[in-house]
Amino acid sequence: MEVYFIISYDIVDFETFQKYPPAVWEILQQYDGELLVSDMDAIAIEGEKKMMHAIIKFPSYERAMECFNGPEYTAVRPFRINSSKDNTVIMAKAFVPQG
Repeated sequence: MEVYFIISYDIVDFETFQKYPPAVWEILQQYDGELLVSDMDAIAIEGEKKMMHAIIKFPSYERAMECFNGPEYTAVRPFRINSSKDNTVIMAKAFVPQG
């Protein structure tokens, strides 16, 4: 079953953050991840918006967690953590209609 990482955070150090997107892009390719959304201009319909929003699709829970916990991502995760605040990373399963 497909799963999605839904990610939101506020960037506070753009110089450090610039190292993160190209590194993550390469890693996603290795783990069959697909970047569906990457948006710094999202509109808050309800609640408070953060500066950066991304949605990444993986073919399975196992593949998503292999990516998130893998040595490649572990090496670049500090670029995001150290350059942002209020990080939220949620994993959600794809909706499968019953019937």
